[in-house]
Amino acid sequence: MSTQYDTIVTPYTAFRKLPGAVLETYNIHRILSPLVKGAKILDLACGSGHYSHQFITWGVSSVVGVDISSSMISDAQSTPSKNLTFLVGDCSQPTTFPGGPFDIVFGAWLLNYASNCTAMTDMFRNIALNLRPDGRFFGVTQPPTEDPWGHLEAIQKSKPHFFDYISLERIGDVEDGISVHVTAKKPVEFEFNNFHLKGSVYDKAAWDGGMKEKIGWEYPVLPDDASQILGECENPEEEWSKFQKIPHFAIISVRKAA
Repeated sequence: MSTQYDTIVTPYTAFRKLPGAVLETYNIHRILSPLVKGAKILDLACGSGHYSHQFITWGVSSVVGVDISSSMISDAQSTPSKNLTFLVGDCSQPTTFPGGPFDIVFGAWLLNYASNCTAMTDMFRNIALNLRPDGRFFGVTQPPTEDPWGHLEAIQKSKPHFFDYISLERIGDVEDGISVHVTAKKPVEFEFNNFHLKGSVYDKAAWDGGMKEKIGWEYPVLPDDASQILGECENPEEEWSKFQKIPHFAIISVRKAA
């Protein structure tokens, strides 16, 4: 199955080493690493396997990574690891994946591909279907807001230096938010489209999708050694303050009912 990601595997993988991605990985490690020892994890929209491989080093029992892009999965499989399986599959539709039920379902930049509340509800149905009772979902997506267009405008007007390689352009309105064109200018230029839906849509979609508990949101913090993130900034405190006022991403979590 051809997707917009099939042609950008190499730059997308290198993209994970840039400052904003380093900040993201640090915060996922901070939040998840205390919880995953011995756990079975399903990594939805796993891309080239960045987090799937990370989870193995954090002491999980097993990981199944799923992505709709066959090129991304081929790249993920190029570094084999024990107890790690990669599959080509559509993460947007309810599908029972092998190896479950899982203790944790993870989805970095999954929910932002839902074009409306119905599509996001299907994603949460998929998550709930593959979680054990009382299992948890963690994901990375845009921060919750009832004004996605205003949030995008604010980011473009006050972008921190360590995120200056990302450009966001509003394509148009959709039922529950906006469609967005993303251009990444490093390590080489590549682009893709996604959506930013209202925060209230996440709450409704999670509930209707079978999670039945309140969504939690957590915002990124800096590591003690922030040189990989702020090292090229002339005024690190000012640049970090810009991000705190208008964060580019947040970590979402919600538990499936027991």
